[in-house]
Amino acid sequence: MANLRIKRRLTGAAGAPSSLLSGEPAYNKVDGILYIGDGSAVVPIGGAHYATATALASESSARASAVSSENSRAVTAELALGVRIDNVLTNVDATALNSLSEIVTAFQGADSTLNGAITSLATSASSALTSEVNRATAAEGVIAANLATEITDRASAITTVQGNINTVAANLATETSARTSADSTLTSNLSSEISRATAAEGVVAANLATEITDRASAVSAVTSSLNSEISRATAAEGSLDSRLDAIEAEIDGGSF
Repeated sequence: MANLRIKRRLTGAAGAPSSLLSGEPAYNKVDGILYIGDGSAVVPIGGAHYATATALASESSARASAVSSENSRAVTAELALGVRIDNVLTNVDATALNSLSEIVTAFQGADSTLNGAITSLATSASSALTSEVNRATAAEGVIAANLATEITDRASAITTVQGNINTVAANLATETSARTSADSTLTSNLSSEISRATAAEGVVAANLATEITDRASAVSAVTSSLNSEISRATAAEGSLDSRLDAIEAEIDGGSF
């Protein structure tokens, strides 16, 4: 299908064409603006970068107002922050913990109290540790006695298990002999099956060779017909492309 294209400038300088007929459009890709002739001048009417003077002035005024508001807010916030910092550095309330010097004094008092608490906790922990050592020693004596009894019981159980193992070993020897005889029979049967299958495979291979020859002949005939159709279609497409190029050349508005 042919494409109808208006006047255009894809590279070079921005700006409108020097002249356009009334109602004639043109597009400049460099500045992204669509123009049209009105009979006496070339007028911009749209595009990615088109904007009216009124819209630009309104945007500029809105941004200036936003900057002024942010400046006022920042000045007020900075003044409030300065007052809070001065209050921290100066003791403005004797009853409140709100200055660095008061905080240091309070920390030093708390540190002394904390040292006493740590000393008391260490004494209590030492006593508790002694009690735990005595308890653990007694418990370990009981565990040692129980372990000795368990070792004796396990030795007796091991002797019993060894006897059972010997019985299983004898039974396994008998089973091995029986399986060896069965394996010999299976080997003989397998040899017979291999001979039968080999003969059958020879027949299948011969039939397959005949089928391959027949299919190769059929594929050659289809390939010849396909090549003839490709040549005919290619010639027809070349003729259609030539006719479309001629039509597009006739309706192209050209460059400015």
